[in-house]
Amino acid sequence: MVKMEETQFLGYLVTAIITLGAFVAVIQKLTQPINDLKVVIQELRDCISSLKTDNATQNRRIDEQSKEIDKLKDRMTEAETKITLYHNEH
Repeated sequence: MVKMEETQFLGYLVTAIITLGAFVAVIQKLTQPINDLKVVIQELRDCISSLKTDNATQNRRIDEQSKEIDKLKDRMTEAETKITLYHNEH
């Protein structure tokens, strides 16, 4: 009778260990996609930050070039006016 109780206890112990192991495995499988998603979200945040920086730099350069183009247009208009006046006088 004692031998049966020891064997039964060992059977319950092995079953409990297997059940706990399976439970831990299931929890890991459920949390792994969440952890992967967190990593991907952080990478996206880094990419967005980089894009914002690049965009700000490009906008600054475009603004500088727009100012230069406006200056050149003004100079060209002035030159055209002088040429028109010069040809009309002769």
